[in-house]
Amino acid sequence: MKPPTGASDRRLPPRRALAAWLPVLLATAAFTPGATAQVPGRPEAKRLAKEQREGVVIEKGAGWLVLRLPRESATLWQVVPAADAKIQVVGPASRAMLAPRQFIRVAVTLDDTGKVTAPVDKVTFPGVGTPAVLAPGLGIDGGARRVPGRRAPGLYTVNGIVREVDGDTVTVVVGKERFVFTVPADAELVVDTPMLAIVDKDDAVEVEGTYVEVGQLLASEIKVTLSKPLTPPDPKARAAKR
Repeated sequence: MKPPTGASDRRLPPRRALAAWLPVLLATAAFTPGATAQVPGRPEAKRLAKEQREGVVIEKGAGWLVLRLPRESATLWQVVPAADAKIQVVGPASRAMLAPRQFIRVAVTLDDTGKVTAPVDKVTFPGVGTPAVLAPGLGIDGGARRVPGRRAPGLYTVNGIVREVDGDTVTVVVGKERFVFTVPADAELVVDTPMLAIVDKDDAVEVEGTYVEVGQLLASEIKVTLSKPLTPPDPKARAAKR
């Protein structure tokens, strides 16, 4: 289907036409918050207005999104994250996501032998991360510290890969350690990841960034809220792409 044209309905150009983004990238790279001087010969970059920052996903691709901003508007924006953009995708996850090879984050209570003593009430799917066992941090920064080997009884955060799921019993592996715990049917399953690949049409979005031309935005912050629970990729669809 031939994509529509016009300032209010655009699509991201194919890779061979990405040179059209060069003026945007040059202008926004030179943009400094609070600066009053403009680099000679370069178009002036503008910040996206506050009332335009909430919208909806219309289309996605490899490293780009097409958004309707604001939600009630007919204007479509082609959005590319800046290299240092802050990206967050949040929302519910389906029970089917709790499967082998998934990377998850859970808070667990360990006894003096390292066994989990209570069911887990929340499972987070971060998509990426480093397997580790973390204890609450010290000081005002709220950070966490890694605690390898034998640990004192208490509350810990386990970041690891699911090895096995047997009903409500889940086994997670962190290095050579195994943690076995129960995830009840009413446990909260959520997504909190920087991976835009899971975004889908009609997901809500909040975005900040700069632009030279209306409709082309270089984003400094993107937050997407999933409109429906995340499910695992369809194996048939994955095989068809090979």
